[in-house]
Amino acid sequence: MRRNGTLILCYHRVAEGVEDPFWLCVRPDNFAAHLEEMSRSREPSTLADVAVPSRRPRVVVTFDDGYRDNLTNALPIAESKGVPITFFVVSGILGNHNGFWWDRLGTLLRARPPRVNEIDLPVGGQNVRLPLGLSGIRADLDSVRSHLLPLRVTEIERALDAISEQWQVSSAPPPDAGTLTAEDLRQLAASDTATIGAHTVDHVRLQDRAAREQQDTISGSKRELEQSIGRAVSHFAYPFGGRDEFDDRSVDAVRSAAFDTACTTIPGTARSSTDPYLLPRRLVMDWGRLRFRVQMQRWRLG
Repeated sequence: MRRNGTLILCYHRVAEGVEDPFWLCVRPDNFAAHLEEMSRSREPSTLADVAVPSRRPRVVVTFDDGYRDNLTNALPIAESKGVPITFFVVSGILGNHNGFWWDRLGTLLRARPPRVNEIDLPVGGQNVRLPLGLSGIRADLDSVRSHLLPLRVTEIERALDAISEQWQVSSAPPPDAGTLTAEDLRQLAASDTATIGAHTVDHVRLQDRAAREQQDTISGSKRELEQSIGRAVSHFAYPFGGRDEFDDRSVDAVRSAAFDTACTTIPGTARSSTDPYLLPRRLVMDWGRLRFRVQMQRWRLG
């Protein structure tokens, strides 16, 4: 019985030759190899099957956020391999040329003028000054991102706009980091391989937000996506998804919005007894075939 749980995998992007400071991308050849490997050892399934007993261990493939390469790169590979995918889409990002704020942050920090060695961020009603350039861009990204996360997304966007103006550099996301349009979403939903799930309206960090604010962004994403694709949206994923990224009010809001399941990024394997609103997932990196095969074995034993 230990082997017969459902392994839920979390991807974000399928792309190559792009800036990837947050390690969100898996190359197309590696993604195809992943699908082949998981199909060899497990039964590719959907989130609707998680609570159904199975003699063979299952695997569910999910994507978070709503990057356009989900449609152009990930979907054709999944269709060719016969592996279903659930795409958790941020409804408010559809057709938004600003993209995701963390991609804009990456653009800003890579374009930082040589004379600039610190950054001022508005946090909690005051400015927090952070040093830059001491340990490389990855350390800068992690430091600035950790201070921005508690803010509302509109506040983050204003902060990035202000820094862009102050430094006189562009904060547009890279062209390869484009997000789905409403038409893209409908094309994605039209595939028999794809299931559309919700990921809030704005990808805000939910923890400690007021109950009403959480309800609005969670139920709003369901409503907006359903209006766009003309069918029910039954599955949800918490933005960022870790233990410190959402709270009991988040779970209550998901239940009250009548979702069937909700995915976290808390590591583990889903069982028939697992709370359907706290499903664990495993984050996948850009591993080659052999590395992915070993990782699947570790997850099975873990």
